[in-house]
This record gives sequence, structure tokens and C-alpha cells, in this order.
Amino acid sequence: MKKKQTIRTGQTIAYKLHNGRIVSLSNEIPEGTDVRKIPAGSGEGREIYRRGLILALDQAVKRKFPDARLWVEHSISLGYRCRLLNRPDMTSEEIVERLTWELKRIVEEAIPIETVKYDPDATDDLPGEFLELVSWSSGKRAIRGNRLQDSCAFAMGPSVPDTSWLTKWDLKPLERDFVLRFPGSASWPEIDVWVPRKKLNKEFDLEEKHIARMGVQNIDQLNRRIEEDGGRQLVIMSHFYQTYRMVQIVRQLKKDFPTRRIITIAGPSSSGKTTFARLLRTYLVAQGFGARLINVDNYFRKRSDTPLDSHGKPDFECLEAIHTEMFGEHLGKLLEGGEIRMPLFDFHSGERYDNHTPIKLGEREFLLVEGIHGLNDALTPGVAPESKFRIYASALTQLNIDRITRMSTSDSRLVRRMVRDSTQRGYSAEQTISIWPSVKRGERRNIFPFQEDADAMFNSSLPYELPVLKKYAEPLLMEVPYDSPVYHTATKLLDILDCTNPIDQNLVPITSLLREFIGGSIFS
Repeated sequence: MKKKQTIRTGQTIAYKLHNGRIVSLSNEIPEGTDVRKIPAGSGEGREIYRRGLILALDQAVKRKFPDARLWVEHSISLGYRCRLLNRPDMTSEEIVERLTWELKRIVEEAIPIETVKYDPDATDDLPGEFLELVSWSSGKRAIRGNRLQDSCAFAMGPSVPDTSWLTKWDLKPLERDFVLRFPGSASWPEIDVWVPRKKLNKEFDLEEKHIARMGVQNIDQLNRRIEEDGGRQLVIMSHFYQTYRMVQIVRQLKKDFPTRRIITIAGPSSSGKTTFARLLRTYLVAQGFGARLINVDNYFRKRSDTPLDSHGKPDFECLEAIHTEMFGEHLGKLLEGGEIRMPLFDFHSGERYDNHTPIKLGEREFLLVEGIHGLNDALTPGVAPESKFRIYASALTQLNIDRITRMSTSDSRLVRRMVRDSTQRGYSAEQTISIWPSVKRGERRNIFPFQEDADAMFNSSLPYELPVLKKYAEPLLMEVPYDSPVYHTATKLLDILDCTNPIDQNLVPITSLLREFIGGSIFS
């Protein structure tokens, strides 16, 4: 038996080649190759660790409950919510107890985890579940999988060399399911205290049920639905459901008016917040209300007063970059029936011009506020929280790549942003991917801590969007140079898209949030 590993923060868990490709420690690296060591506690290192942990859990389920199958759902509180298909007739606590014992055994056995490559002409050695997914690919790409005995998952990157590395984890019962928890960035290699996310978890549950009803829970199922009619029924059902969720929010707003006249909308990058705000405004007008949009960007402090980040550059995403005192004072006057003169911020000069645009709320008007700090009450000092209705809008992707491999919400939004940046801003995929880690850091600081303060959540993700975005994203990703530091990310996304059947963009309604990214929106 191999000696048990002890995970440390700076311990090397994989290698990164000069072109950004990440390879396992078990790979043979030619002498003289320029490589960088990836620490276990880094973002890339933690992903590598989690891939191995999921495979080990899948093996534990197969050993203890041979008739059941593990299904990995969404991410929650530094963990993955998991459920068992064909669940045994016992409590979640009993299931967790047995799986914990078996998972410990698997770690002690130091079972190798290998990388397998799909070859259309040699498939005898590959598990059937893996073949169901990769058989949809063009056959032109070297699609890889990570395999632990008879468990095999689509490779978003390498895994740890063997199960002896997987010493830090926890299984926590949650209702009829359970959560596989792992170390986070701040605490690595320890596991953070469990923080319930009841509202977010409820939203995820609703979306899981929705895609289950449509029969598109993973890419294989999605492709089969597209083969039936080109994706027409899928597009129709997706928008009927989003309309239903929008109507639910409008009904609540109508019920709470005029006590709650300020509607704040916040969410991470590329969530479709702009189109959502315009759709919401249209729905409110149809109910006999008005809705004025106030742009928080106009309340930026002048550039010379903007706080600097750790690199000495202006930090426009921090709350302190906004003149919150003026913003709160203006909202208070509007709620009292007064008139304000909204400032105008000039992004070219970095100057703010006060007393610029007069605004006054009508008798049946809402005030729409869209911005990354919309859920944070510190944005509106002096304004009573009970006078605001806070909406969290995000692309809460529920589509799995395979049974135990999630399509992360971050990757889904990255594909959206990459397409929009190209068509509307002239950016390359390499440029968009390069700044994405910085975007995510800002979201973790300014948005995600306030999710549970939302009065309503809206999922802008559409089950059919990856097949539509495929046409736009693939050519952009193929332009990423082989020696680029973001080549690994580009390759990962190309492999996913290669396994996905396309849907004609002309099927996308002109009112769809997806039009914010591919163009052709009625709101443009």
C-alpha cells in the first residue's frame, strides 16, 4: 500500500506547461520541458483535487449501493450537492455513514487515477457512460476522461495521481440528499464551517426539477432532444418557464407596491441583467405601472478619487468607488415625492458632472437600480431596507456534462461573455479569458456574500444556450494560440462544445436574454 499523502497548501499537485496546458503528476514530462508547479491550494489545484474526489465518491457508491447511481448536482457552500438515482430505502444520515466508511477505504487503497483518450477507432477499453457523451464529438479532438477503476468522467483537466491524495473531505446529509464538501481557498487544506444557502439552494432545486421535466440533465440527453426537432420544443419550453418565473416576480412587486418602490437588480458578469431589467420594466408597464431606470455608474467618484486595487490600478468594482452618500440621498428624495438632478459620469475624462438629468417618480412608478452592489444595503445609506425589493439575477446553469461532471456556472457565463465581447467590443477570446479570474475575484467580494439577502432570484440560464453559442464560440476559441497562458481553458471549452449538437440561432426569440450576447435583441 502506498504511503498516505498529507495535503499541504504549497504542495505541488500538477504541472502547467508553457502553453497553459495542465498535466497530471503521473505524466512523463520530457527533460528540459519548461513547466510550472501548481500548488494544491491554488484555484487550479483545488479543481484537480475535486475531480479525483468525485471519482472516489462514485466508486464508494458503486461498492456500497450497487443498484444506485451517483448524480452530482450544483455547487453549494464549498461543496457539491449529490443525490442517488435508485436511492436505497434509508435515511440520508445512514447513507452518509456508509459512504464515509467506504470513501475512507478507497483513500487508503491509493488506487491510481488515469487519463484516457477517446479514439473513435478504439473504444473497447472505455466505459459505456463515457462513450455515450464523447461519441457525439466530431472525432477531430483528443477528448479525454479521468478514470478510477470503472468510474470515468469527462476531463475538464487532470486529476490527482491516485486516491491517497484525497484526505480532506466531508459528507453532510441535506434533506433527502447529501453534500460532498472540500477545502476552500481561504482555509486550504481545512474545510470551512458550513454556511446554509437556503434561498439559493431552493432556486437550484426548482431549476433541477425544470430540466428533469424537459429531459435535458446532461449533454447526452440534450443532444438527443436536439436530434428530435432541431431543438424547437426545447426553446419553446425554456421560454415558457422563464416567463412563468418573471410573472411570479411581477406579482410580488405588484402586491408590495407602494411600500417597495425601489427594485435593485444584481448578479455576476454576463448574467443578462440588462435584458432582465428591460423585460421586467415591460412586464410592469403591461400591469399599469411605470418603471424608471437609474444607472449607478453615474454616481462613480471622479477617477482621481477612485480607490486603487492591490496592483495600483483604479478599482471601479469596489463599493467605495461610488458616491454612496449622494446615491442614498437621491433615492430618499425620490421616495418622498421630490425631484433630483442625477449626475452624469464621463468615462472618457473620468469626471462626474452633477445636477445633470432631472428625475421625479410618478404616482405609479417603480425605480429600477441595476448594479453589482444592488444587494448590499451599504449602497443606499439612509434608505430603509423594507422600501427595496432586491433581485438576484444569475445564470444558474443546471446542465451537467455527464453524470458526475458539472458545467460550472462560471464557465457558462464565460462563454456568454466571450461571444458578446467579440461581437460588441472587438475583444479576442484570449483577452476575455485572461481577465476572467479578476472578474471572478470581484464577484466573490461584492456579489456572492449578499445572495441570501435577495427577495427574489431569477435564473437567466437557458438549457439550450450552449448549442446556440457553439457556432459563435468555437471559431473564437480556435484562435487562441498554442503558447497562450489561457490555452488550457480554451481547450477545455472547445472539448465541451465539440460534444454538443448545435441549434440554429434563428430559433432564439428576439426577447430572449440570450440575444444580449449573440445580438438581434428587440431591446437593442
